[in-house]
Amino acid sequence: MNKKYIKILVVCFILLVGITGVSAHGVDVTADKMVIANDTNGQLVKDIADSNGINISVYKFTSDDEVEHQLEHMLNNTNKSILVVSYQSTAHDFLNKHPEVSDRLQVVDDVNNQTVVDGIKAVESYDSSSQNNSTTSFGLPLLIGLIIGVIVGLGCGIYLMKRKDKTKKE
Repeated sequence: MNKKYIKILVVCFILLVGITGVSAHGVDVTADKMVIANDTNGQLVKDIADSNGINISVYKFTSDDEVEHQLEHMLNNTNKSILVVSYQSTAHDFLNKHPEVSDRLQVVDDVNNQTVVDGIKAVESYDSSSQNNSTTSFGLPLLIGLIIGVIVGLGCGIYLMKRKDKTKKE
């Protein structure tokens, strides 16, 4: 077989493998139960939590994009529960787009001691095991992998058979 076809097959294979990497979102390294704050109120929220004997992670964010990225992790991680005390408009927009996370995303518009304590307790009391989460599926990725494997396998098989036939004729 011509080297041109081999190069085309290699390029197609690289593109096929590369497509899966495009949709990757990244690894979430934050706690499952957390508070989204900013420099203005982050320490206040941590002090309120500590004074009430509640151990929760408070993360300070600096932009709406960072907050939206963090909220998107909730879509794949059904254990993640978040209290938002800053960037409330971003959180409300996210809730409008993804109402399925409304039981795990608490937004405090009026930040004071009592609303923060109530929000933290709601986040801490969320139990993901009591929810019927059928959103995670093993079957779909398996099916996609099988289809890709069959396509690549057929292509390689056809190539090898043609190559074998060509060497027999010579």
